[in-house]
Amino acid sequence: MKQNIQLSPRAIFIVLSDLTFAFFFLWYAIQTFTHGRFTLVSLLNMFAFQLFLLLIPLALTGFLLRVRRLQVFSLVALVLFVFTFGKFFIPRQKAVPSSPDVLKVMTYNMLVFTPDVTVVADVLREENADIVFMQETSFAMADYLQAEMLDEYPYQLHDPSGIPLGMSVVSKYPFEPIDHDLGKSWVGTPIPLAVDWRGRRIHVLDFHMYPTGFGAIADLDLADRVSRSRDEDAESVNRFVREYDVPAIIAGDLNDVSLNDGYRILVNAGLQDVWAEAGFGLGNTFPGNKSPGTSRPHIGGFYIPEWLIRIDYIFASPEWEVLSAHIARTDGYSDHRGVVAYLRLK
Repeated sequence: MKQNIQLSPRAIFIVLSDLTFAFFFLWYAIQTFTHGRFTLVSLLNMFAFQLFLLLIPLALTGFLLRVRRLQVFSLVALVLFVFTFGKFFIPRQKAVPSSPDVLKVMTYNMLVFTPDVTVVADVLREENADIVFMQETSFAMADYLQAEMLDEYPYQLHDPSGIPLGMSVVSKYPFEPIDHDLGKSWVGTPIPLAVDWRGRRIHVLDFHMYPTGFGAIADLDLADRVSRSRDEDAESVNRFVREYDVPAIIAGDLNDVSLNDGYRILVNAGLQDVWAEAGFGLGNTFPGNKSPGTSRPHIGGFYIPEWLIRIDYIFASPEWEVLSAHIARTDGYSDHRGVVAYLRLK
């Protein structure tokens, strides 16, 4: 004789919570040991913070229902959250002296389809960085910088485009290009430069790595190839830094998060992530705004929330002391926000 088994809402909730926590702990264990080497894990790593947030309702209900197992799971997840993200909420900014020994740098993906480049220029003027690394430079932006901002930035190098391949560096200090092969798996062509900073030679590199777009998410083989290309790019950056015994600053759009290999290859080689060193908060830079051409995903007229992940970075070689870092305001068009850092040679 068959018996009908009926589960109460409480029992259903507990089962679903157990499964959710099991999935979460499995993901966390795999990403800890592989750093996004597996494509699905790499994609989940993009939204690690949001994965933690999804556990909050389960944790609260577990404590309200007095389910000991869920309470323990929740506490373990809290410990993992603090271990993963806690460092970003510890104030580490140092006082920035008004001194010529301090170099202010900025990286900014302006979005090539921005219809009004003056809003980009307004952000650049507000930040007034000494060196600005730009990605997705449009022809209109390059023309504006050369015509209207030559007094602020007398040294400029532009490789503009009508699609997201443009690159630019503008500087208050003189520079010259470096003939260095960084490979071909980039969005646009990276710009390596030797800068004469107050009589001291420093090297800078403006880069833009390939993104994991929706096409790649739907095709895991393509997503894997894109991820591997970023790893190769990171190795190329490390070789560039190692080849020259001078202080270096590497800045641009990594299109990846700090839990994945592309990032770890850079920091494990000794480069400092300025946000991890002297920023406060998550420092998310993408995706934002609803202007035409942005990469902010939407279904119909419903857009995902703004500023979910951090994919724009400034890296500094060990010779630099990172004093402070902050996120620039949005210009209202670009789906990125700029990252700004104050550096001083040790």
